[in-house]
Amino acid sequence: MPGATSRTVGRGSALILVLWVLGILSMLVVSFAFDAHLEGKAVSFARKRRKAEALALSGLQVARMLLDKQLSVSGNASDETKAADRWHAHALALRRGGSITLAEPLGEGTIRLDIEPEQVWRNINKLNAEDWERIFQAIGLPEDDWPELIDSYFDWIDPDSNPRQDGAESSDYYETLDPPYQARNAPFDTVRELLLVKGFREAVLSGGVLNPEEPKERQIAITNGVQNLLTVFGDGKVNVNAVRSDNLAVLMTLPGVTELGARAIIEQRETPTHAGAGTLDDDTSYRSVEDFMARVGNELDDPAIRNFVTTKSEVFRITSVGMIDRVTRRIWAVVYTNGRIWRILRWREEP
Repeated sequence: MPGATSRTVGRGSALILVLWVLGILSMLVVSFAFDAHLEGKAVSFARKRRKAEALALSGLQVARMLLDKQLSVSGNASDETKAADRWHAHALALRRGGSITLAEPLGEGTIRLDIEPEQVWRNINKLNAEDWERIFQAIGLPEDDWPELIDSYFDWIDPDSNPRQDGAESSDYYETLDPPYQARNAPFDTVRELLLVKGFREAVLSGGVLNPEEPKERQIAITNGVQNLLTVFGDGKVNVNAVRSDNLAVLMTLPGVTELGARAIIEQRETPTHAGAGTLDDDTSYRSVEDFMARVGNELDDPAIRNFVTTKSEVFRITSVGMIDRVTRRIWAVVYTNGRIWRILRWREEP
């Protein structure tokens, strides 16, 4: 029957149209739901990032509190005082020249804080020629390379444009390079800036083979480069309470300090001294430069070392990380503090 067939075809077409519309609506609903889900995750991530940043900033305040506290904390405090003050041990470690790492829960997240003295390295902007010679000797750099590097270093930081005998200035060297640039004629901003100075190669800075073009049997390798001994912060003095035993080379860049002398400095610092009445004092750090000279002066070849060392730190490197779930925010800073002044010398925020 033609009429019935027409109605059947019409109903089938209508059904197909309905199903097609439902399919499109379903796709739209799924798309909207997915977009809402992504937007929700983005909002959640942004919220956690702000919280993590707030935690990292709070960590900087904790660091400031500890650095203020270490100026007055005493190892002779009573057991009751130590037990009541949960920051006592951290402050005392800083006072004695140590580095500290702590994790502090706060609200929904955690602060991870690292504080270490910056004066465990030599300040690159305060070195003289003899300092550089001891540094190059400590890393095992051949003496033939010393004059060019030392003269180029001084030409880079001095204010004039007159090259030294083995050095380089803008007009006679740096402006002839491709691409050309000019000598800074000012103090270094970072240690890695040395790579811009004539003669300084990556192997000199971070270690490696000095002459890879030579046959293997004639190659000269540097294990640890100069960047492991240098900083751009501080007054130029090395805190003998803070230098680690795994970085003796820093001590060997000081006047009159051999490897044996460097080991003696560490050993004396870690040897308990008598506190009276047969007891031992658990504070084995050097109390002053005079105490340092009295305890290890006989092990050193040059009394002038007293002008190159200190037993206190005023410059510190702080790393504060705020963590919420798996979202982190890191703030890195170098600060100067002496109890009266708190000055941020360098600040960097990392994702």
